[in-house]
Amino acid sequence: MYGAIDLAAAGSASGATSAGGDAVPGPFSVEATAANLQSILETSARVPVVAVFSAARSEESTALAARLESLAVKSAGSFQLAKVDVDAAPEIVQAFRVSRIPAAVALLQGQPLPLFEGAPAEAELGPLIDQLLAAAAQYGITGRLDGAQAPAEPALSAHHAAGLAALEARDFAKAEEEFRLALKEEPGNDDLKRGLAQARLMLRVGEVSEPLAAIESANEAPQGDVEAQLAAADVEVAYGRPDAAFTRLIAAVQATAGEEREKLRERLLDLFQAVGASDPLVSQARKALASVLF
Repeated sequence: MYGAIDLAAAGSASGATSAGGDAVPGPFSVEATAANLQSILETSARVPVVAVFSAARSEESTALAARLESLAVKSAGSFQLAKVDVDAAPEIVQAFRVSRIPAAVALLQGQPLPLFEGAPAEAELGPLIDQLLAAAAQYGITGRLDGAQAPAEPALSAHHAAGLAALEARDFAKAEEEFRLALKEEPGNDDLKRGLAQARLMLRVGEVSEPLAAIESANEAPQGDVEAQLAAADVEVAYGRPDAAFTRLIAAVQATAGEEREKLRERLLDLFQAVGASDPLVSQARKALASVLF
């Protein structure tokens, strides 16, 4: 759940048609993270993107990334280089199924196309990029980046950064504490609310001794068995099945009343926060919940 990337789902939003030769706002080179991957996929609908996978521990991979960055600058925006630090962004590595470094993957209209694994000879890089640009042109992807750098993101507060670090370390009690403190400083920050909801979710799941058995038990229990349905829904969200969790709890809301219904409703809202308000599954579930409640 936390930190996972569904590349197919993310890419589906980036299938816009390119306007040939148009100027496209964006830098020639960008550090790829889970947070900006969607933006990179959207850029690939108008400009070819080359994602290069490297790590500071591999001189061969960092040298290749530097050569590709030089080509990106010399091409004056014909393609964008997305630099992926495999140690800092394992979610992206998993999404692209990269098994070794150095490696490079092209992105055209959000679709990944393997370029190479290992380091090609320097003389081969230019022709490889030329072939990519020719292939992109066949799809009408002929935009050119203007080289504008995105405005720097504001620095995270100390508590926000500590909360994220605790999530990554799976210290969910610490993460909950840090996100609570951060929200006192920034009560309107949706990222903090999501982080807090994720920490609370993982703390609850940690109390479930047999997660899969909890789901099976809830499936056999009446929909009005609130505790069973809540435990199963938490496990489903944590294991990447928020759709099943939402369906389960909305059915339970429909089968209950009073305090039990309110408890289910509150848990659904908390899970919506953990998954993320922008997720289409959350939007659909909110509508379904409203139809049941009203």
